[in-house]
Amino acid sequence: MHNVVAPGSAELVVNAGEPIDVSEPFVHPDGRVSTAEIAIDPGLLVPGANRLAFRYPRQIVDAGAAVSGYRVLHVALRIGDTTHVLGEPAEPPERWRPLRDDAASIERGRSYFQDVARDGGPTCGRCHADSGADLQYYAFSDRSIVERAMHHEFSRTEAEDLASYIRSLPVPAEGRPYRPAFQPGADNHGAAGAGPESILPDDASFGEHLWGAASLPADLPWDWPETVDTFVLPTSIAVPTFVRWLPRRIDERWFTRRDGELAVAEAALADDPSLEHAQAFMTAAMAVGRELLVEEGDHLARIDLLRYAAVKLWDWSRRNGFDAPDHGMPDGSPAYPYEVGFAFFEAADAPGGVPAPMAQTLSWWWAQLAANPGRGLSTGQRPLDYEDVLTAAEAGGAGPNEIAFLHLYGSWEESRGPVAEKWGTEHGPVRLLAVPMRRLDPVDRATILRRFFARQAEFVAGGGVLTQGHHIALSQAWNQGCAELSAAQRDALRGAAPAEIRPDLAGCP
Repeated sequence: MHNVVAPGSAELVVNAGEPIDVSEPFVHPDGRVSTAEIAIDPGLLVPGANRLAFRYPRQIVDAGAAVSGYRVLHVALRIGDTTHVLGEPAEPPERWRPLRDDAASIERGRSYFQDVARDGGPTCGRCHADSGADLQYYAFSDRSIVERAMHHEFSRTEAEDLASYIRSLPVPAEGRPYRPAFQPGADNHGAAGAGPESILPDDASFGEHLWGAASLPADLPWDWPETVDTFVLPTSIAVPTFVRWLPRRIDERWFTRRDGELAVAEAALADDPSLEHAQAFMTAAMAVGRELLVEEGDHLARIDLLRYAAVKLWDWSRRNGFDAPDHGMPDGSPAYPYEVGFAFFEAADAPGGVPAPMAQTLSWWWAQLAANPGRGLSTGQRPLDYEDVLTAAEAGGAGPNEIAFLHLYGSWEESRGPVAEKWGTEHGPVRLLAVPMRRLDPVDRATILRRFFARQAEFVAGGGVLTQGHHIALSQAWNQGCAELSAAQRDALRGAAPAEIRPDLAGCP
């Protein structure tokens, strides 16, 4: 099932039996696709045909917005050793046509989507791509569009016109609402993602896929990550479905803050979808979000603001070509999944209101890693900070293989391009050692350190200078995990380190 976000929100009725609450094993804060087994009383079954009815028994308010329902994607009934697979094949969205295809109905639907709000809130186009292309791209069904429009107080006839307009858009139905956007894997394409079936069952599977063993290879060259295509590398981390991209609320005051900076940037992007305007729009959204946080301490509003920006920039990327080698994110492109994740990251210590913030941070950041790792800089005019990424990975449930990969990839990313000059300071890759030294087994810690020391020796031999802050950061990282290294491992690592940093490895004699 997909999009079960709270207990008591999904039930099953078997024939004439009493409703059975089936929500609990499927609940997740981001509503991801989950698989579980539910025990039912065999006495509810009858010879011949049986009726299984899934119901949505109560309205769920998800951080400010109502969830309209959930999806049942696959059902099987197991009786003893026999499994009965239920249901009909999924309807191919490529065959969907407007419910009413006359020009007047489609124009009314466009107007309802872009210009009309029946419930006093924003128009549909405020939360979605301006044209509604996201609803067509991710193949939201007519029923889901109609029911959601009726939730926002459109009549059924109006809602059907609105759905007809979406069906008329010249946009291929590449993704699905339940398939995480940009989920990496062999079948990843465009922004559709490789599907929930590509998500690995656990961290051990990630390790087997990446290096074919439970531990890192003994020797890894510094530029090993250059051979890794993060777009197709599967992971056990589920990235957000597009349902999670959509803002839960829109506050019109966002567009009047800072002398209307965000409104001006949005209009410029709509008029001319250039890279310059995309950068200016992201910068404006980040500035307004920071103001919300400083003045009101409202993490949820900031998350929604950056979700809104991410949806608009998703559409900008779509128009730039998701299937291009840069996935519609050219050099200097706004790192919009990263920025949503950063809002969750900064909400981690806020009291209440944001469920599982570090797990959600990691989910968004892995989407950014898949589509565009940043190539050194995000549009926020700061490094794509892999120290934060590793912190989120540690707190958000990533396993040791994924943590090792993030260290390897992040240290390589941050040793080149505009951030290469920070190598010898505490702001360089030295700060990425602490989490691996806490979380990896001793053999893998030693591998990570040997790789780092080899690069450090090259830096020093080339005339590089290490700051006092760098020495402190290295000493602190070493002390995080040196006690679990054997005496022989510690001696070997000190011997492999350049003389300039051996004093930093004095802990755990």
